Amino acid sequence: MSAFWQLYQEKKISQITVREVIELADCNRSTFYAYFADMYDLLDKFEEQLLPDLTQPAVKKIIAKDDISLSVQHCMTLYQKYKDYYQVLLGANGDPAFRGKLTDILDQMIKAHLGQRKGQTNFEVDFLVETTASILLTALIFYFKRSDRPKAAEIIALLTNVLNQGVASQLGWHISCQEKKQTGK
Repeated sequence: MSAFWQLYQEKKISQITVREVIELADCNRSTFYAYFADMYDLLDKFEEQLLPDLTQPAVKKIIAKDDISLSVQHCMTLYQKYKDYYQVLLGANGDPAFRGKLTDILDQMIKAHLGQRKGQTNFEVDFLVETTASILLTALIFYFKRSDRPKAAEIIALLTNVLNQGVASQLGWHISCQEKKQTGK
């Protein structure tokens, strides 16, 4: 996997061959195929190692809290541990499927904090959860692609404000939905 990662940082998955990986890893083809069906299987298994496991004690601790407060220290620790991987995987040459996998994990973590609210349909709850997960993922992608990144605590504060106050509030907008009246025809 480390040989694959060295190549993946420089090339798209479609440009990496099994031959390149086994030469760099100094192993034979049969060893590669004992563990992986093909390059895409290797990528999938590589990504699985980088996704939060909802059964891990650190993740369970976050989920078990009554609120969904973000620990700046926890976020900074995760950032330091995974930044090089996520920056590539979520970048322009990264795997689009990884974004979906990460969104699914975020959905599960968010849903762990929810109770069914009166008057909300399953569609509404799923919409809000998916939107929140998408905001978190988009913020992460945006953060990685910027060279003028603020400190982790600053981006977490900005993200927290957007989630708590809403985008419109942060932009000073008031958005309304007006239906056009039908004229008699």
